[in-house]
Amino acid sequence: MRFTRILILAAAIAHMAAAESLPALLDRMTKAAPGAVSFSATVRQVDYTAVVDENAESHGTIRLKRAKSSVIGVMEYTNPSPNVVHFTGGRMEKYLPKLKMLEIYDYGKYSKSVDQYLSLAFGLSGAELQKNYQVKWVGEESLGAVRVTHLELTPKDKDALKLITKIEMWIPEGQTYTIQEKLYKAGSRDTLTWIYSDAKLNPGLPDAAFDFKPPPGTARREMRN
Repeated sequence: MRFTRILILAAAIAHMAAAESLPALLDRMTKAAPGAVSFSATVRQVDYTAVVDENAESHGTIRLKRAKSSVIGVMEYTNPSPNVVHFTGGRMEKYLPKLKMLEIYDYGKYSKSVDQYLSLAFGLSGAELQKNYQVKWVGEESLGAVRVTHLELTPKDKDALKLITKIEMWIPEGQTYTIQEKLYKAGSRDTLTWIYSDAKLNPGLPDAAFDFKPPPGTARREMRN
């Protein structure tokens, strides 16, 4: 029995020694950020609406890339309702194939905040993270079979807080991209969670993979935010 206790204690000490501190993680993210230019994954999106206590799930793929002044990319949802979301140049376009409609949303003064949210998935440096958020180390845990570091972020910008009050992110051990993000929407208890699988940093996709052009005959509608 005493020998078993010694083994358990030794394993606990070894885990503590291997654990990465928050400053070490942030420093590693800062060093890796210049080389993190694109990201792709399969995504499961969960929209939680508190007033009815219901989750709505969507499934698809996501591809993101750093451009000169923003993050561009495409989220293609296949079910339950097919649609395409295109992030480009300070605005979001949502294509609804059943309606043959392209809805256009201008970020306006929130452009910087939206770019920061998108960058969290794969390329925001530790220095940028600390500049834009209050960063809290929640701990190390497991998501399925993957060992992760769990962080909690609170936006420092007042305009950003009007959109999102808190963000949680889970970073796989030894990596700088996330495999899960949870956004807490301002003015409610609603949340939006993105769960990534088959995540790839710098997947080597062509530029066309991060663009979207609606088919001919598509109607366009400018949307109010």
